[in-house]
Amino acid sequence: MKKTAINILFLVLTLSCFAQKKYYVKPDGIPGLSGNSWSWATNDLREAVEKAVAGDIVYVAAGTYYGGFVMKEGVTVMGGYTANRDNPTERNNVMDTTDPAKQSILDGKGEQRVLTQYAPFTVPTTWEGFVIQNGNPSVEFKIGNVIYSTTGDAKIAGILYKYDSATGAGMMFSVEESGKQWGGYEEAISGLPVDGTKESAGTDLAGLAHSETILSVLGDHSPDFSQEDYPLNGNYAAYWCDTLTTGGYTDWYLPSAGELQEVYDAGVKAQLKNLGKNVTEGYWTSSHAGNALAWAYYFNSGYLHPALKYVRHTAGAIHPFTTPEQPDGIYFAGGGVFLSGNGILENCIVKNNTSTSRGGGVYVGRGGNLVNCLVEGNEAPEGKEIYYETPTGIPPVKNTDFRIYPNPVKSGAQITIDLNSDKVAVDYQLVNAAGVTVMKGKWGTNENTLTVPVQKGIYILSLHSGTKNYKSKIIIN
Repeated sequence: MKKTAINILFLVLTLSCFAQKKYYVKPDGIPGLSGNSWSWATNDLREAVEKAVAGDIVYVAAGTYYGGFVMKEGVTVMGGYTANRDNPTERNNVMDTTDPAKQSILDGKGEQRVLTQYAPFTVPTTWEGFVIQNGNPSVEFKIGNVIYSTTGDAKIAGILYKYDSATGAGMMFSVEESGKQWGGYEEAISGLPVDGTKESAGTDLAGLAHSETILSVLGDHSPDFSQEDYPLNGNYAAYWCDTLTTGGYTDWYLPSAGELQEVYDAGVKAQLKNLGKNVTEGYWTSSHAGNALAWAYYFNSGYLHPALKYVRHTAGAIHPFTTPEQPDGIYFAGGGVFLSGNGILENCIVKNNTSTSRGGGVYVGRGGNLVNCLVEGNEAPEGKEIYYETPTGIPPVKNTDFRIYPNPVKSGAQITIDLNSDKVAVDYQLVNAAGVTVMKGKWGTNENTLTVPVQKGIYILSLHSGTKNYKSKIIIN
């Protein structure tokens, strides 16, 4: 945990120390331009976001931009600019105007979700100053789609890299990964063919058969890597894949070199990066290069290279996929916006979006945030405007000893608390989904109201009155 905290701090300091790049987008921009000024603005918002890296800012001029957009970690995207070359920072406040000509509008055309954050981010990432409208998530499985857990929650199992729309069958690459040895260093593995050249390895598609052979020989060795002289076999890539259970899927296996070549050729590297996979590291394949070597694949360059089996590389698994008869509601959640951890939507108007499951306007996953947004005129069976996924550790709380109303409550509005007991002094504390106390204080015997924060989300209100303690969930939207 300490090492993780240091790494995050280093990343934040790194982003702040280097000059951020700025990209400019306007409706009448020219495709393919650098986008480094309003004079050289591109008209392709997706391309600008993809080109940017963590710490960069994308400025978006007023106008309408169609299609589904994907948030990229650490890339801030800001709308409402006038594209004034003499005053590049001139900007309209989306909340102060109803004139579409002065707004940056992201429009789903009633065919798809407008803005999606597929996976939680480490670095908080903001889209700010937009009108988000006419989103309506549809499910058409194709290469590059994320595949959610079969249990119906927001957990992502993998990325679809191979798919036949006629049969509904395909293959997915796991989101989960782990640093492992290949295993079996200088150990003969009977029955496992040797791919002696890069060309033969690159056409090897027998990952499942290879994995079964490796497992039959190496078994389930699990050395203690904290020991200085740990064994060079065991707790290895193929075993990790075989024992992986994620998203309700079991029976994953270590892909062969040719199968990872298929992942690369599918053109899903950007999606893998957006899902948090470190594509700069080598990934083990199940393709054998001899008793001491196995083939490793490098997604950054599409390069195969033999590596010593006791070296630590990344293990990622693959699994067959079959289109479900009825996709779960999570595929349709968030008509306008789907947020996950550290995804922030700020100063936006979200309107006229539709979901057939949860969150007509916005689906807010664990750790996502809405800041000063107007969400209205959206439709969904659950969470007509906003659906907040219940954070881990904060289950719904029912308590007949007191009543809170209104609940849900509008941000910055007032709630009333009626205790079913004699009027006494009460200590109160309001804690957000991250476990941070945002308000605390004491009421006198005749007080029972509280003005809630403007920050939307799920909170826990704790009350202490004499010898009694009370607790309830509050939803602020």
